[in-house]
This record gives sequence, structure tokens and C-alpha cells, in this order.
Amino acid sequence: MHKGNPDELRPSQRMARISARTGKPVDAQTPEVAKKSDVFKAAERAAEFFDHLRVHYRETRRTDVEIPAQLKVILKDGTVYDAGTATVLNISPSGALLGRVKLAKGGYPTAPFKLELLLDNADYQGIGIEARPVRFEFEKGGIGVKFDEIFVSTQDEG
Repeated sequence: MHKGNPDELRPSQRMARISARTGKPVDAQTPEVAKKSDVFKAAERAAEFFDHLRVHYRETRRTDVEIPAQLKVILKDGTVYDAGTATVLNISPSGALLGRVKLAKGGYPTAPFKLELLLDNADYQGIGIEARPVRFEFEKGGIGVKFDEIFVSTQDEG
């Protein structure tokens, strides 16, 4: 380290180094060696760490869409609990988010159930989906689903 006039020193030589782990000054003669656990703790505090988790928590990326659909809520024994309409708000090869769900009974059963969707759009006419619920989305008045089966209906249900 240069021991001359402070004006001749580089900024890094004029300023004290502070440890990210402890917040204490670090002696330039004995550099602090970070442990692996310290590195991961610092990474957890970084915004990029959480962005990385947000991007990759789904199996596949979703695409925003607006597809109206007819909806049936089917109990485990196969009986239709309720029926109504919904809008597919986003979709991926493995699941979708249904919004603006309107059911005759106004709610979901407390017993295990699955959903049957029949897409109601000229581009997707006859395409049906059997899915199981994975989460409720209260802000959008809907439900997130994971696909169990995709089928094509050959009957005119109109």
C-alpha cells in the first residue's frame, strides 16, 4: 500500500473496505475469505435471486390469452357438482389460469374435484380439457389448473 500524500492515493486506497458479511472494516493486509455459506446468504438477499426463483417455479412458461370456455365442476365419483363459464387468461402445455369464473352455485365443493373445460371460441371449437385445481386466484376471480387430459369433442353441445 502506498504511504504518501493522500491526494496521490487511488480511491480504493483512500477508502476503508467493509465486509459484506459482518459490516466491519476489513484490514487490507489480511483479506477476509468468504465461506460458501456466506456467499449463499448474500445471494439470498439479492433481488436477482428472487427473480430467478419467480421465473423458474413453473414447469413451462405461460402465454396470455382470452379464450371463453364452458366449465363443469366434477366430483371424484363423476357427478357434476356445478356448471358455468370461465375465461382462460393464460395457458401453457401443462396448465392454465381460469378467470372470471361464474358458477351457478357460486363456489367450489369442499370435496376433491376436477374441472372439465370446453373451449368456446371458433379457433378452438371442440377442444376440451380435464384438469385438477392447483391454486385459487382471488384477484382475478379464478383458479389455476394443471392439465390431466386434453381431448377433442366430436359432439355439438350448443
